[in-house]
Amino acid sequence: MGRSVVRLLLGVLLALALGSGTLASAAARLRQDATTWHVKVGGESDDHALQAQAFLPTTITINEGDTINWTMNAAFVHTVTFLSGGPPPPEPIPAGEDNLLMLNPQNAFPVGGPTYDGTGFVGSGILDGKGASFSLTFTKAGTYGYVCMLHPGMAGTVVVQPAGSPYPMTQAQVDAQANTELYAKLSFANQQLTSVQPAAQANPDGTKTYTVINGIGGNQATVLRFLPVNLTIKAGDSVAFPVQDPHEIHTVTFYDPSGPVPPFLDPRPQPSGPPKLIIPHALPEGGTRVESQGLYNSGILGPGQSYTFTFPKPGVYSYVCVIHAPQGMFGTITVEAAAPPARLPGTGGAGLPAGLALGALSLLAAGAALTWGVRRTIAASMR
Repeated sequence: MGRSVVRLLLGVLLALALGSGTLASAAARLRQDATTWHVKVGGESDDHALQAQAFLPTTITINEGDTINWTMNAAFVHTVTFLSGGPPPPEPIPAGEDNLLMLNPQNAFPVGGPTYDGTGFVGSGILDGKGASFSLTFTKAGTYGYVCMLHPGMAGTVVVQPAGSPYPMTQAQVDAQANTELYAKLSFANQQLTSVQPAAQANPDGTKTYTVINGIGGNQATVLRFLPVNLTIKAGDSVAFPVQDPHEIHTVTFYDPSGPVPPFLDPRPQPSGPPKLIIPHALPEGGTRVESQGLYNSGILGPGQSYTFTFPKPGVYSYVCVIHAPQGMFGTITVEAAAPPARLPGTGGAGLPAGLALGALSLLAAGAALTWGVRRTIAASMR
């Protein structure tokens, strides 16, 4: 009996040892077989005016244990954020001082660990500039959507297959798909850039209201320009700046070009944790009548919003979107003196045509003569 028990225990121990070795070997093979995939974040034209607001490719299929490395493909800013079905953190938020707004730290700074199993909030924080990157390892099969917290509509999907599944694409094919999508989005942005037509509307007081498109976009593509960039108007005219891009926010900020461009962010260190990223020009400033080379600011304008400035004095007024100054989003309004009221040909000092003026004088003379004749008749009858 004793020997049988001993042999049984030895058999169990041997089985456990072999099993654990098998599990360890399987885990080792999983780690060895794991692949790191590369996804591009955004893309742009050489002058930064045209932006692809997209993860490229939009969808990628990998296996459990694989890692994705997202790399910025533009001199721009984006985030890679997995919400896992939760609500997106609001943006911007109150700074808690002086009625200022700030970027939400949950969006601006990294959140979560290096792995993702389909649960929790995981974000890269702001990826700033070409070459910035973020990596995440996927530990559970499933289909996971993710977004950029800075650009509404910028979304991607990761499909995670069970470990050992055959891959539908190689990295070279993934890259080719990314380039095809990038070309399509930049082409769409260029079509929008070239299709914009200047517009103006006459006002009852004789002035005009012009329209300058404050960024335009759609279909995960964006044009970071005021259109037209340079506009000439008359004193007293107005200019409306509508945002026609569902992916972007902008400002219209007039400033003194002899000084610095107003900043978008003002980092303020805190006793602990990350700094507050204050947005000093998030709200309107200076009023809507641009009369000098000072600060006149629309504040942040979201998709579908507009802001109108009036220009009562001649001059050349420079302005910028403070958010996209690094991408070259500047403009100029040249205001000329208003023309004097037009006079009809042959008018006199009173503005009446000469013929009408002479006719009026003739009527007055005839009226005076008639009045004199009546008075003479009345006087004669009274004698």
